[in-house]
Amino acid sequence: MQGATVTLTDAGGKSVNCPADATTGSFQCDVTGLAAPFVLVATGNVADSQATLISLSATAGTQTINITPLTNAIAATIIGDNPTKLLSDTSLLQSKVTTSSISTTVKAYSDALADLLAATGNAGVDLISGPLTAGAPGLDRLLDQVKVNVLPNGGVQLSSVAGASSDTPAVLQLAPGVAPTASDSASLPSVATIGGAPVSNLPVASDLAGLQAAFNQCFGGSSTASARQSGSIAACSQIVVDDVAPGVRQAGVPATYLSNGANVDQDLGAGIVADDAMNGAVFSLPEIIRVQAADKVWIKVSWTRADGIRDGMQQIAQIALQPSARTSSDNGWRLIGNQRAILSKVNGNAQRWDWLNPAKPFTGTNAYVSSLTLQVATVDKDGVAVDFAIVSGPGLHNGVLLKPSSGVCDTLNIQAQLKAGETASDVLSKYPGVQPGCRNNYRLAGVAQDVSAQGSFTWPNNSAWSNPQLSAADLGAITPFSVYTFDIYRYDKTTTPWTPKQVYSYPVRLRTPPPAPDTLRQYAWQDVSKEARDLLTPGSSTTFTGGATFPMSWTSASGVPFVKKTNVQIRSTIGAPQVFVSGTARAKPAAANTVVRLAVPGDQGASFPSVAAATGATDMSFANLNWSDAFDLNFSTSVEYDH
Repeated sequence: MQGATVTLTDAGGKSVNCPADATTGSFQCDVTGLAAPFVLVATGNVADSQATLISLSATAGTQTINITPLTNAIAATIIGDNPTKLLSDTSLLQSKVTTSSISTTVKAYSDALADLLAATGNAGVDLISGPLTAGAPGLDRLLDQVKVNVLPNGGVQLSSVAGASSDTPAVLQLAPGVAPTASDSASLPSVATIGGAPVSNLPVASDLAGLQAAFNQCFGGSSTASARQSGSIAACSQIVVDDVAPGVRQAGVPATYLSNGANVDQDLGAGIVADDAMNGAVFSLPEIIRVQAADKVWIKVSWTRADGIRDGMQQIAQIALQPSARTSSDNGWRLIGNQRAILSKVNGNAQRWDWLNPAKPFTGTNAYVSSLTLQVATVDKDGVAVDFAIVSGPGLHNGVLLKPSSGVCDTLNIQAQLKAGETASDVLSKYPGVQPGCRNNYRLAGVAQDVSAQGSFTWPNNSAWSNPQLSAADLGAITPFSVYTFDIYRYDKTTTPWTPKQVYSYPVRLRTPPPAPDTLRQYAWQDVSKEARDLLTPGSSTTFTGGATFPMSWTSASGVPFVKKTNVQIRSTIGAPQVFVSGTARAKPAAANTVVRLAVPGDQGASFPSVAAATGATDMSFANLNWSDAFDLNFSTSVEYDH
């Protein structure tokens, strides 16, 4: 956790700051005059996001308290709710946090993690007070092997790297207030099974320190885009597999980088290498998400630019160098990409939707909606167009059909939810033509924001909305690392009728599932300012009258990852023809309660049309704030005015 701030709050609500060492992460709290029990909170940057973690102490006196994802889960289980509620509810702290509740819950987690504790040299170590130093023996080794996600309602998801890397990923899901048991250790294995064979010596994040160093040397110092592209920076040749000489490349390692249909120049070159905004960027140690083989890992690479913008990318890395070519500073890890010939992605989303025209709410009332983004490119690595794709997996009923859009879209458009028994051969006759718009967000389920307004909530009969919407049981079947199959087709037009020919099929894993919508009522959301809402609303005294940029604003919320980007769309038929302009701006991390203002430019220099006096049936003004948590679950607050 980079740049963490630590605060302690006592049973009476008094708070003190606990100065933290930016290098070691250690902190110290002076509790003189304060009354136990205590809640400690650490907030800081994790990869390209931000996290808030909680820990507890039931007694005063000199002691060691760790703040980690595991102590956050322990706190959530003790109170049976979102642990951040302890910061504002002293009655909850006083009633729930006792010596007994802490010791009992710590023992429950220790029993469930017994195999991992033993495998990492932590048998008998206390999860709250045990030795914890980054990169050293102790609990840091355990935290390298376990992923912990506390949901907004206090539910907990636990997985081990070994479990996430097994042939059948094991994930332990705990309902709010439910502690794990010793029998749950089966869901948290310390040895992975990959390709049917056990692998106990799994790669860890520190194994990728050489790759991190290569990134920092390639982009750091006086590095420029032209220098990186010219090959004058030696470290830049230690990042991707393309730069490994054939004579020293490991057998079975691909010779060239390929990721979602893009080669290294199209993906990394056009993305970060050729971008002078990346000059001086600082890269974090990559996070291992899942081990695919003893020498191949799914990782998250994250960085902070010199201007403060934080970003990241998911990648596949493999040991590409033969042993004789490896050195103490270069152990051979290189990016190889996912080796897919066409873009195929699935991500989980949670959305808050506010309708600025109460007479025209698409969902009947303001709503929370959980969804999956399904992305398939319109062309493959060779620039050859595809005709359609069928994506199947948990939450998608009989599968979702994606086809090209009548608009200008980089990805296929959600066309239909397939009916039982329908096959690829049925697509041409049953779902001819294309639909307008660019839609790859498949809504799974939703609820009204206000519980009392649930009777007004409606679920649109629309191909991009699951019909029927998923039940709680359906949503529960979508777990971390669920597999989605992307079957991608072209028509054989030499036959009559045309015959679909499958050209690609990829199993794609979902890192983090979307939460059940009713839990989103308990989440703290970033929110669009009233000032920006008024600009988007016809008839207000400050309605936006058009211009090259739209002035977007919000106040950064506490306890929520920072907003990473904001998007504005305005469609108007005033002075026909219809004008539709969309624009995006990226935001720097902002401290809680800070007002953030961004001038959002229209795409490709286009000017936004006026919102004032817009009356057309298709006219709309829309804006959203986007952020993600440390597990790559995407969140957005969207505000929209429809006529």
